Amino acid sequence: MSKERLTVCVPGCAQKDVSRAIDAAMAPYDYNRDEGVGVPVVETWWDYWKIDGRGCEFSVVQGHEADPRLVRGTETLTGQPRIVPPSLCDGGPRALLDLEGPRARAAADERRAFDAWQTFASAYPPAYPADHFWARHFADPEGYPQAQVIEDYRTQPVIAALSDQPELNDLIGGDPVARYAHGLDTLIRDATDGVLATQALLTLDGQWITVSSAEQKRYFNDYLDGLAADVLVVRVMYHG
Repeated sequence: MSKERLTVCVPGCAQKDVSRAIDAAMAPYDYNRDEGVGVPVVETWWDYWKIDGRGCEFSVVQGHEADPRLVRGTETLTGQPRIVPPSLCDGGPRALLDLEGPRARAAADERRAFDAWQTFASAYPPAYPADHFWARHFADPEGYPQAQVIEDYRTQPVIAALSDQPELNDLIGGDPVARYAHGLDTLIRDATDGVLATQALLTLDGQWITVSSAEQKRYFNDYLDGLAADVLVVRVMYHG
């Protein structure tokens, strides 16, 4: 049993009908649903949910913070009160959600980290990613033990120097040699695709799509971008 976040898409409706519309969209995946004749078998299920985008709220398009069509849940899944600031919301019409702002910030963060690493690493000989050493270990576990893998990776000049730069280390994350080998464009695309995605997406036509791979995150973003302006997009926390 776990708590996960789902992004639900439903046709535009009055504020008072939002919860009912979401409930209807999620009904085929209800753990307690009546599995009668013709009801499809599904693997995903939930037993209770709340409108709650805590930690992944949408940014509101500037100037529309007080629009009554925006959706803001007042309670967490466990019943604790929530206060969502005006600049954020749990959902609303797609046109009122600032989808590009978070993507732009994610891209800028990735570019800054990439540039910082390139500048830092240029002062040292080229290094190998950790996988290079692990591959040697798996090919000869006894002759090249795990302790040697860790030692050889960490003692590369640039990696050793990085250990004395905690701020840079926090900025670029683990194993920067592997991370930045794919180039800036790929990094930015992955970052911008990932910043809005939740663990699952429920589409207008009732498809519950698990979102974990890079391709699924890209689909998530493309799907939201392609929705009509009045379609409601809402973050839901569910217990399943």
